[in-house]
Amino acid sequence: MPTAFSYARFSSGKQKYGSSLERQQGLVAGWLAAHPDYERSELRFEDLGKSAWKGEHLENGFGKLRAAIAAGAIKSGDCVLIEAIDRAGRLSPTTMFPILADILNAGVSIVTLDDGVTYTHESVNGHHLFLLAAKIQQANAYSETLSRRIHKAYDKRKEAAKEGKEVKRHTPLWLTSNGELIESLAPLVKQAFEDYASGLGERRICRRLRDSGHPELQTINGTTVKRWLRNPTAIGYWNEIPNVYPAVVDKELFFRVQQQLEKNKQSKRSAPTRYLLTGLAKCGHCGRNLNIKRHAKTGATMQCTSRARLSLAGCDNGRVFPKQVVEHIRVQTSLPFVQQAMASQQLTVNQKRLIEIQGELEGVSKQIANLADTIKVVGLIPEVQQSIEGLQDQRQQLEQEKLILERTKEADGSVLSAITIERDFLDNDPIKLNALLQQTGYSITCYSDGLIVVSGEIYPWLYDRYDRKTGSYVVRYLDEDIHIRMIRPEQEKLLEGLSRVQPNEQGEDEPVNNLLKLMARSGNRRLDSE
Repeated sequence: MPTAFSYARFSSGKQKYGSSLERQQGLVAGWLAAHPDYERSELRFEDLGKSAWKGEHLENGFGKLRAAIAAGAIKSGDCVLIEAIDRAGRLSPTTMFPILADILNAGVSIVTLDDGVTYTHESVNGHHLFLLAAKIQQANAYSETLSRRIHKAYDKRKEAAKEGKEVKRHTPLWLTSNGELIESLAPLVKQAFEDYASGLGERRICRRLRDSGHPELQTINGTTVKRWLRNPTAIGYWNEIPNVYPAVVDKELFFRVQQQLEKNKQSKRSAPTRYLLTGLAKCGHCGRNLNIKRHAKTGATMQCTSRARLSLAGCDNGRVFPKQVVEHIRVQTSLPFVQQAMASQQLTVNQKRLIEIQGELEGVSKQIANLADTIKVVGLIPEVQQSIEGLQDQRQQLEQEKLILERTKEADGSVLSAITIERDFLDNDPIKLNALLQQTGYSITCYSDGLIVVSGEIYPWLYDRYDRKTGSYVVRYLDEDIHIRMIRPEQEKLLEGLSRVQPNEQGEDEPVNNLLKLMARSGNRRLDSE
């Protein structure tokens, strides 16, 4: 019994939400019901959202169909069911005819379901030849006409935009259809850019946007956020034309985000979480993160993730480190990295302008490269030459301004102390603090012999032991023993209340004193007696 294989295609990704695929599948089902002598194959070929005018389908579903015929998986006597010839392609007749002829020459017939015509090797060599050629030509002519109309409409809008006239087009979420800024969304979109520049990922930003409560952001997803971050409409551009729309972010921030996007392609960072040490504490043997494990009666500990999940098969580093020890080392060593991270966020006027110039230079160079490709096709016509000369002048002016700024020394502005910055982040946004530290390359690497190495530090730390007599962890640094008192789970809860304790009349607000007072009120006097 011969087998029928179905092929479905539509060009626009938006059509997957419409009836195109459903209609094509319905036609296939109807034909099979009328031809019980054919067996339906479970193997289906589809190109959903692939253009047959550009030939994208030849490298995807339709290409797999042709490969299956060449490999003999689709045999002579079988048939391919398609809605119409234009589903197989809208390329030029000289390109399309040989493609379809290869299928027919293999003994496989093509059935067009819109008109019920069956094309075979024999029929195309006879009365179907001119019918098939006409349909191929008709499909190509329709696409060429549509393409000309679209380009003509686009060129009109482009000229209007250059003249400063209002341009109506599909706009991002923060703009109305008339290109006006939506005031309730603008600050949230700007915050999304700032968060990404600080090191947060799209999914974390998505969660924050949804948590804002704005009704337009409740179904936002990471893919949409990433499109925002790359969209030059955020700084008022329509393609390469500036000042078409009101900017939702500064150029400096936009281009800083572009740098961060490129940087993130090269290096993968751990997603920031509510645990500050996640992604910062690493295993010195396999490089994986250390995970945090909480205990009912003792302080939390950290261990290599691979070792915790897979035992020796995962990693040979079985050493368990008290979380307090790792946190103590972070407090002692991370401040310079916090200051470095904030310096990258709190830029001077010249630094901001340099970032803008770099982004603009990349845009101009891209336009010149595109025009160079155009010359290969149409030759050096006066309009193209004039455009290239204008862009070259613009690039030269930007490079001169960049050189001047790079050689200009600015007075240092007032910068908040790293301690103040870190405390503010710990209180208000520890997730962003984690992202900023990862962004600077800060890490705490722990080895099985207790050695702890901090990035940028010359001398290592050594976790020695837990001293039962004093109830503290012992860490060695520069031949000095440092005792870190273990905080039990119930004491850790009391520590969370420190931020709510107000100074007394004498102005005493020392954290340790506050902790002792809270413990005394709770009836836990062990720490007082020690």
